[in-house]
Amino acid sequence: MVGWLVRTAMKSGRDYGLFGDLVTGSLGAVVGGWLVRVLDIVTPDNLLAHVAVSAMGAGVLLVSVRTFRKILHAGLMTMSSETPPGDPNLLFDQQLTFGQRVADRVAIFGGSWAFIGIFLTAMFAWMAINGDLQRPFDPYPYILLNLILSCVAALQAPVIMMSQNRQNTRDRIDARTDYEVNVRAELQIVALHAKLDAAREQDLARLTELLMAQNGRLQWIEERLTDERTR
Repeated sequence: MVGWLVRTAMKSGRDYGLFGDLVTGSLGAVVGGWLVRVLDIVTPDNLLAHVAVSAMGAGVLLVSVRTFRKILHAGLMTMSSETPPGDPNLLFDQQLTFGQRVADRVAIFGGSWAFIGIFLTAMFAWMAINGDLQRPFDPYPYILLNLILSCVAALQAPVIMMSQNRQNTRDRIDARTDYEVNVRAELQIVALHAKLDAAREQDLARLTELLMAQNGRLQWIEERLTDERTR
């Protein structure tokens, strides 16, 4: 949980799944414990304090990794003569806020078979438990279950709409990028045609000069032949 929270809050673009979050949280706990000992900070021995220490350590760890990555990337870019263009999708993901990232994750999970399986399992388990109890806390027709499902649907709908609106924004950015690429390609094609036309005009001018020179030589030869005949 700490690994996922810190990674989402710091807008990390790399997602290694559950294993990555477990490694981040565990290393964060180690780094946080070391910082607490070095700084001589007294923390209460409860779950909230352990979560706070782990989150602090995970944050320091991710900041250190990002700093090292930026330094390494800057060194590689200075060694390279060409700078690659920026990825518009990566730039768009870096601009997302914490709430937007959570909304996207909720929308992805809500549109998966895992959510459907968990939803059906929980609903049937609710019905089975209330059917077996002598004094059920939510008897048939399961009014409390209907209320919970209605609340889930009411909260899930705007979250999915927010994610869809962001997807529409991403599509517009992609369309704009494609348009700019097409415009640059068209300008390059026009410039290439202009160069070809200029080269063709130069070749035609050179051929015209050669033909004029050849005609002049032929005319000079004809004049010499005419003079010799008259003699």
